[in-house]
Amino acid sequence: MALSVLAAMLLTAAMLVEQFAGASLRTAFWPAFWAAALLLFAAMADRRWGRTMLAVQAGLTVVLSPVLVSAEPSELDPMRRPDAAVGLALACAAVQFVAVVLAYLPPSTAYIRTTGRRELSPTMRKGVLVVHVTSSVAWLGIITVQGSLGITAVTTDDAGLARAMFTAMLVIDATFLGPAAFCALFTGIMLAAGTRWGLLRRWWVATKFATMLVLMVLPILAWQDVPVDGLALVEAGRPLAEVRATLGATPYLAMVSPALALFAVILSITKPWGLTPLGRRHRRPHHRTTAVPEPRRSSA
Repeated sequence: MALSVLAAMLLTAAMLVEQFAGASLRTAFWPAFWAAALLLFAAMADRRWGRTMLAVQAGLTVVLSPVLVSAEPSELDPMRRPDAAVGLALACAAVQFVAVVLAYLPPSTAYIRTTGRRELSPTMRKGVLVVHVTSSVAWLGIITVQGSLGITAVTTDDAGLARAMFTAMLVIDATFLGPAAFCALFTGIMLAAGTRWGLLRRWWVATKFATMLVLMVLPILAWQDVPVDGLALVEAGRPLAEVRATLGATPYLAMVSPALALFAVILSITKPWGLTPLGRRHRRPHHRTTAVPEPRRSSA
């Protein structure tokens, strides 16, 4: 827990360094959100689901580190990140990784096993459910809008409209997409790991978890550069035909994200497929041999 708190402090310090250096206020969101999540999961680290959340966030930190730690300026934030902020962010990632490793070593495992606090409290479960449903609906709407803007940008014959569409995609991505996506992901994992459903005990939960991870990673690998490259080409005065030829079919593939998100919603409603092998082993009763007490001997 102490190391996770230290990681949150390092990330907050990185954010403050950026702000004092004159960065846009928009850049403060990710460090603030990540630090708040770290503090919440650290406070719940004595629960199995809390430890699971720390591990998931650490894994995402590794996956997203090129974006979270990059010093290169972006189209919406032209200032280069200070070296001190980059160093603090890297230190945060390292400390977070060490904290997760220690959380899964025998001393911590034995302690968590003895606490008996494995699930969310009823009040906390209701609150997390509200946030999960709200953020999931917002996420579905945002990625649908993003895909629609991208398709409009590459099909229009108006250069001004294309520039506006690409700019709107960048603003939405930097401002709204992240909060909705990570709130939906984190709260979904909390509801699974912190309730009787389990994260890997039922096929529909495990499939939804995998789908949400794909939804997080796929835009980074596939079409995150679409608005960046499209806006650069339009502002350079290139013909829209060249813009379409350069981007190819990638903007249309962005509509895969809403389809995957809708699939995750259907899984939540229908709950198909039953137990995984892990779930069946967990449900299997444990047969224990109980010693038969010897009859008391009469004192007579």
